[in-house]
This record gives sequence, structure tokens and C-alpha cells, in this order.
Amino acid sequence: MAVKALKLKSKRSPQKLPGLSDVRLTGLVEGYGCSEYPYEVNLTQLRVEGFEGSWRCCKLGCGGWGCAYRCVNGEGREVVAKVPHGYGHVIEQGSEAPTVPERFMRKLIDKAKALRALRHCNVIALLGYSEVAPLLIYEYAKQGSLEWQLRHGWKPGLRDVLVVAAHVANGLRYVHSRGLVHGDVKPANLFISDGVVKLGDFSGAVKLLSMISSSGSSMYTVGWRAPEQVYSDLKEKAVKEGLENRVDVYQLGNLILYLLTGTTIDGEDVVRGDLVRNALRNVRHGELRELLSQMLSKEAEARPSADECLTKIRSMLANL
Repeated sequence: MAVKALKLKSKRSPQKLPGLSDVRLTGLVEGYGCSEYPYEVNLTQLRVEGFEGSWRCCKLGCGGWGCAYRCVNGEGREVVAKVPHGYGHVIEQGSEAPTVPERFMRKLIDKAKALRALRHCNVIALLGYSEVAPLLIYEYAKQGSLEWQLRHGWKPGLRDVLVVAAHVANGLRYVHSRGLVHGDVKPANLFISDGVVKLGDFSGAVKLLSMISSSGSSMYTVGWRAPEQVYSDLKEKAVKEGLENRVDVYQLGNLILYLLTGTTIDGEDVVRGDLVRNALRNVRHGELRELLSQMLSKEAEARPSADECLTKIRSMLANL
């Protein structure tokens, strides 16, 4: 979903950079979620610490890893329950804990423990997990995903694009500080609550060290990939230089480009310099165009860190 070309306001003297708590998205589409709850699940029976009793649920949708359900208890508390593909019956049939391969459950619980430790305003919080079923409980984002907003007619202006970019960059710098790489930054994996954008769907998240192994599992989306997610030599170089997390910076650059122009540059195509240059010509904001040219660099070492991106984006916001 592209936005119309915007005329830049005259430059003003640099202002104090805005606190991110002061900048939120506006004009968002309401109505995300569902009004009927056909399923009922007992979280006490599924041994989810901190969650008890019966919860009524409805399906929000499915993605690459599994399906998400909006669930509410008798006190009106809302959460999102996620299960991998093949385990929808845990929610939809309210069945007892299913038989799950021990290795699969162990890996899921290990990942859940790592994700549960993440606490940041721009990261969707993992609130709990089942000890006997492949079930994760997340905070509920009342305004849906960024993809949902775009599909339902929300049209971001330049300020909105910069706010999205600032929130995502802020979430990424925190995730990177915890030794993780998200690996699949795109509109479907970004969620909005009260105008705040939050990183979600960490199905493809990996620890930095796991990227050293070519067998390290990660999920990504064609069209949004960084070059090192396609070319093994670039991956090896990024790992050697300790720049594995620049994968996320490339994808954030793609996100900004997409919101401005409706296009992305897949990592497989970044070797075509003309493709990148032509795409960037459609970005009218000179300072943002320069930042994107760095974020979408073929080499990880040429890209700024998420923290450096945030500083530049906040500066642009202050001068709008």
C-alpha cells in the first residue's frame, strides 16, 4: 500500500528529538478481531502458568508457523493464543493435551522461555505457554497487524511511515541487545495497539550464534529477504564480522520502501544496483532516501545498526 508523494515542509532549526511515547499512529481503521467466540478452551487443564479456567476463543487467522485465536475469559481479559499448524484442535475442540513429540515440545518451551523474557514497549509480549501442548499466549493487539490496517484502507502519510519505522527500529535495537535476530520483519508480523507498533511473530527468530550453522532454522519471506538470507557467502561474511542482526535492518528498509512506494527489493535482486537506484528515485524525502540506500546495501557492513537508524528517523520526525 503506497502513499501519495508528499511535499516537504521548509527546513527548520533542529528540535529536541521526540520521545517515542509521544509519537503514535493516527487515523487507524477500527473493527479488528471478531464478535463471536465459537470455541472454548480450559487453560488450567493445559497447564498454562498464570492462566486458569475456561476461555472463549475465535480464530483471527493463520500464518507460516500456525494459527492465532483471540480469547477472552469471564472477567473480560483478552489474549491471543497461538498454536502451530496441525494443532488447531487444541483450541477448536477443547480437547485434552495432545500427544506431542518430546523433542518438538522441548524446543518450543526453550524458545518460549527466551521470548517470555523480552519486555519492551515495541515488542509483543509472550505472556505464557503450555507445558503439555504446543500453545503460546500473547498480548492482544487491538488494532491488528500493519498488514490488516493496509488491507482495510489505512493510508499512511510520511509522518506515519516514520512513526512505524521508529517503533520497529526501537523494538529491533532491544531484540538485538538480547542477542536475537527477528529475521522476518514485514507488515504481517507487526502489530498495533493504541497507535504503538510492536514486533511480533518471532517464529523465525534465532540467536546470533545459531546463524553460524547453515542448518540453523529460520523463517523468512520471499520479497522481504536480506541478501545474506539468500547468498551463503554474504551470510558467512556477516557472521564473521558480527553483523548478523543487519538482516533486520535490511528488512526494515524494505518495510519503509514498501510503505512509501508499494515495492520491496528482495535480497536475491539487490545485486542489481539499477533496481535499487530506480526504486529509491520514488522516495521524495532526500534524507530518508539516503538512509534507505544504506539500509538496503548488499553488504551487511554498509548498513547502519538499528540504533543508528532510530536516531536518524527520530531526527526526521522532529523536523517535519
